Amino acid sequence: MIPECPWCDARDAAKEDVAYLPLNSSFMRIFAPADAHFLADLLWMRSCYYFGQHALTSREYPYLLNFLDLITDLSPQWEEPFLFGAVILPTEAEAVEDGLYLVEKGIALHPDNWELWFFKGYYLWKHYEDKIGAAEAFHQASVLPNAPLYLTKLSATFATRGGDRHLAIRFLQQALKNLKDENQRKILLKKLEEIR
Repeated sequence: MIPECPWCDARDAAKEDVAYLPLNSSFMRIFAPADAHFLADLLWMRSCYYFGQHALTSREYPYLLNFLDLITDLSPQWEEPFLFGAVILPTEAEAVEDGLYLVEKGIALHPDNWELWFFKGYYLWKHYEDKIGAAEAFHQASVLPNAPLYLTKLSATFATRGGDRHLAIRFLQQALKNLKDENQRKILLKKLEEIR
């Protein structure tokens, strides 16, 4: 049984969704020529309400990608909507392709965000069974600022499981060239020996 939504009336939820959904970012800029970031903030609040409303009722989110796409069009430097979509679209909305679309859009705009590259690797591995593609995405994530060390090992593991030991060795050797911390070097050298 679907729990009752404490702040919404589910009877006309579908009609309300359509009524509140803008057509596209160009349309919004013409009819509301205010600051685009402010419009993105308003849409963000609406999309949070939309998500919460449907999480407590139908658990279907047919317009969530539209909201996130508009938000990221209006405020492309804002990274959180990309990350939110990367997690929520495949898990809650069961929209893997939509999630990957948003991740790739985010990567195009934020190529130095290791988290987006990580999500791309996760999608390729979990949903498309592409271990080599996942390894390459994890490796790209691992060389970016503030990326955790485990991504280097993860990329090597996926390359090995995908049948390309040479790629795994190349990933580890590249990481070792740039690593100064002796403890982290030992961890990667141990992984390198395992693969060889």
